[in-house]
This record gives sequence, C-alpha cells and structure tokens, in this order.
Amino acid sequence: MKSAECVKKRKYLVGMHHSRMNVLPPNYVFPKMTPLTLTQNWLLGCVKRNIPPLATLCSKDVLHLKSGNQQRNKMVCVMRVIKKEARDKNVWIEKLADWTPEKVMEMWDAVSPVLEAKYLRNVKRPKEAAWSNLFKKMSDAKAFRKEGRRREGRTV
Repeated sequence: MKSAECVKKRKYLVGMHHSRMNVLPPNYVFPKMTPLTLTQNWLLGCVKRNIPPLATLCSKDVLHLKSGNQQRNKMVCVMRVIKKEARDKNVWIEKLADWTPEKVMEMWDAVSPVLEAKYLRNVKRPKEAAWSNLFKKMSDAKAFRKEGRRREGRTV
C-alpha cells in the first residue's frame, strides 16, 4: 500500500536502463526548444511534459538516448554563455532550487536582448529560433572559448 502511494506522489516518469534506475525513461526524446524554453527546462524542468530540470542531468543519465550526451553537452555550452551574460547583468541565482518561473523570466528579459544582438542578428524571428540554431551561431562566434585559452600562432 505504501509503495502505491509513493508512485502516486512521483512527479516524473523514470526508467531502467542496463539495470540502473534512470531519471529519464528509455524512450525519452529531448523536445524541440527555443533558447527561452531551454533555459526554463534547464532551471525548472516541466512536470507536465516529464522534463526534469535539465541542469540536474549528468552524462550517465543520457547515455541510453541517441546522441544524448552530445545534445546535453551542447545545452551545457549554451547555458554557460547565458549564465555568463546573466552574471554580468546581476540576474543569475547560483542555487538551482531558488529559481522560480518569475525569476527565470526576469533573467531572460535581461539577457535575451544581448543574445539576440550578439548571436541572432541575421535570424528572421530570433524569439522563435531553435536553441540548436543559437548553439551554432555561438559556436561560429567562438563564444565557447575560454578567455585564457586562446591559441597563439606557432613560431618556428
């Protein structure tokens, strides 16, 4: 009886893969997302759509998905740039549990004009662009390079 109550209280559907309990079910597919929905799902998740906060996923949680680790790593890169921009604007909250939908929107309202100006200039509808499109634009602009790791030309 107690286990049935626990199952009813669950927020997310989970799955087993290679004898390991996993936060994502075996048939999970990352949904199509805009940069805003990626940010919301990264920080908050979506119980209705069975999306745990994506920031809580580690590489082991997505290994069973087709291109799962590759997609997760790209999301990490995009969110790292968003986090940097939000910190510059003093709207980033360090503790994941402190994020609310209102705080995410407040942060997004501060950061999105910067992202659109830097990376989505030539996109017709930047608010509707896919997060993967933003990733490509950021990659082309070398936004993922760390400041101290610039390659100097070799001299012989």
